[in-house]
Amino acid sequence: MNEEELKKQTLQYRELVGDDLFWFSVSQNVMTIEKDRLRFGQLALEILEHFECDRCCKCCTEMPIHLNDEALERLARLDGDALFDKLDDNEVDNYLKSPCPYLNGDTCTIYEIKPTACRMFPFVVIRPEPTLQLCPMGKRIFATFKDLVRKYGKKDLKVEWEEEGAAIRLPDHTGETGKKAVYVALPIPVLEKFLKYLRLEARQV
Repeated sequence: MNEEELKKQTLQYRELVGDDLFWFSVSQNVMTIEKDRLRFGQLALEILEHFECDRCCKCCTEMPIHLNDEALERLARLDGDALFDKLDDNEVDNYLKSPCPYLNGDTCTIYEIKPTACRMFPFVVIRPEPTLQLCPMGKRIFATFKDLVRKYGKKDLKVEWEEEGAAIRLPDHTGETGKKAVYVALPIPVLEKFLKYLRLEARQV
């Protein structure tokens, strides 16, 4: 469905149900999206407690780093107006330039207050599903996931491999999208089971 068809269907739905029910439906959808986003972030951080970063700096040099309001405020307190020079002018939302201006060699100079997007990597929000970026650490996480699925016999879990289409390719550090970034889609229920398996495994060590 293209954008025009979507707009047409949205208007038809609004005319059918009326303004009150239409805006109620919109607010419910927004609340659901926000709830899922928060849950994904929580799961990503808890899963990452079981892994150690390889410090390959792929996320710092090749990935667009989004700054939510909280991260923007923290960095503004640190840098003041100088922060604006570190933001990507080509983005509508607040993203740091690539490579990350806070990267010094292979050292993050703001590690203690780094943005949520950095803390969550290689877990990335790419609609419609939460995804795992297959950098060296992401590959190790996914290999562990597959091993635990086999070990605990959960045959019902379906994991979809994706290779990004042109419209949703992630840019590299030059801003180009010629190279496809490969990721795996891991819906929230799958991540919840993965965390459960990691905890079971930790108890056996």
